[in-house]
Amino acid sequence: MKKLLFLFLFITSSVWAQTLSDQSRVSLLTISPGEELYSTFGHSAIRIVDPQLGIDVNFNYGTFNFNAPNFYIKFLRGQLPYQISAHDFYLEMNYWANQENRGVKEQGLNLTLSQKQKVFDFLQNNLLPENREYNYKFFTDNCSTRLRDVFQQACGDSLVFDKQLKPDSTFRQWIDKYAINNNKPWADFAMDLAIGVPSDRKTGWSDAMFLPDNLMFAANKAKILKNGAYQPFVLGERDLNYINPIIKEKTVTPFVIFSIFFFIIAGYTFWQFRKKSKFVLFDKVFFTILGISGWILFLLWFFTDHGVTEKNFNLVWAFPLLFPIAFFIKNQKIAKPLFLFYGIINILLLLLWKVIPQEISIALIPIILTILIRIAFILKNIYGFKSNS
Repeated sequence: MKKLLFLFLFITSSVWAQTLSDQSRVSLLTISPGEELYSTFGHSAIRIVDPQLGIDVNFNYGTFNFNAPNFYIKFLRGQLPYQISAHDFYLEMNYWANQENRGVKEQGLNLTLSQKQKVFDFLQNNLLPENREYNYKFFTDNCSTRLRDVFQQACGDSLVFDKQLKPDSTFRQWIDKYAINNNKPWADFAMDLAIGVPSDRKTGWSDAMFLPDNLMFAANKAKILKNGAYQPFVLGERDLNYINPIIKEKTVTPFVIFSIFFFIIAGYTFWQFRKKSKFVLFDKVFFTILGISGWILFLLWFFTDHGVTEKNFNLVWAFPLLFPIAFFIKNQKIAKPLFLFYGIINILLLLLWKVIPQEISIALIPIILTILIRIAFILKNIYGFKSNS
């Protein structure tokens, strides 16, 4: 959820095993979404303050090392280790507020001194070199879910979350909501393409906390057992800063662009039917692009550890074998069976759109219709039509 802060901002906590005083405070920080893609879903951190010990530090699980060996390969394959880090509160607050223009909300937590100490000890233990790295998973093990687990570890059964917390949305639907709210329809479209059936599982109350805002909301609704009675988990909430609103022009959505593309190609195809044209340069380019897209999705499914890119029905329209078969369109023996099969499975995809276990972006409907009219053109003008010239 959070990009690595520059090295000059990175501060390793110098606070080792210490006993917190009665003046100590533990709070949950929720950082609003930012302009950059990596910050689309916000961020979470735990702040621990103890004036008596001179501590005011943030702990967060959203850090990774750009200098790690084979960084880009590990990142693409979902094998890049993330880690916990500790930062001086005021330095990090300055970064969020003044450099990224992101709002920060703080929730003071209703913990006993013993529970505060458990949170502090747990985080410090995680900060040790041998413990700090973890295998990041976007939906199930990230900067937000880790904090949920810290609180549950420290509080045990005394902490009770509301099990009615938005349990009916899927991971994909949450992503769609945040990307659209942040005016990133193309990023949302790209993520929809990359993630498969696992993303269409309902989150339930617990997994919904993979998003920082949902963790914040869950904390507000949670109760904690103290002195024999359940009390609010959050003592109070405040905004630590106010961001400058950015007025952004509405981005043209993929559906609009692809619909325009479809109508242009439909007109061109109608003209080709009338002229009995056999010109297939467009088809070679178009189907090659689709085939290459398919190979990318194939690699994401079978050769990465993201955990959410498998079982992807987008491989129906982004059919990998189109590349290199697209270069042999006029060879009936090689290409005709493929295009017949390809056309049939795309028709089935449209017919079963609401039945398949994966929610596919409606922006793809114009692309699939373009695929079908070009297959019709190829089958009639290239394979079933004899030129007199």
